[in-house]
Amino acid sequence: MLWASNISRHTVLQESVPEWLTYFSVGAVTGCLCAARAFYLRTFNKTLKYFANAFMGGFVLGCVTALNCFDVYVYLFADNVISYASDYDVVFPGPSVGKTGRCEAGLWLKDRHTNRSIQLCTNKDALYLNRKQGMTGVWVTARVNTIGSYIVDYRFIYR
Repeated sequence: MLWASNISRHTVLQESVPEWLTYFSVGAVTGCLCAARAFYLRTFNKTLKYFANAFMGGFVLGCVTALNCFDVYVYLFADNVISYASDYDVVFPGPSVGKTGRCEAGLWLKDRHTNRSIQLCTNKDALYLNRKQGMTGVWVTARVNTIGSYIVDYRFIYR
């Protein structure tokens, strides 16, 4: 789960990908299987609350296991590696990391393959070392397939 969530921080998906529908569908199927299993087990506690708890437990388990499936698919099954120049914006503070942390700075990039923006985590030291005055663009290297892009690397460039 940690590996997949780390991949999702660098992945941009197409707008046409049905993420939430997939998560809820997998959750509903898993919840129904858990409720059916609870029905066929011969226990003495067969109330409606017992079946609802079994369904909700299976629903949450299904949603969590399917949560980053598209991001991992983009990472593992990339068709091409592309490179392009993009504009960028630096914002302070950056995106949230974990439950209580935030990145020191965020770097907004425009992905050419999906036509969507992504915010990458960075810090002030990395910006100071890699970005010089007059660098107005970013050279982005991304692994792409039909459902999205995985940002492999970026470098600041002069335009």
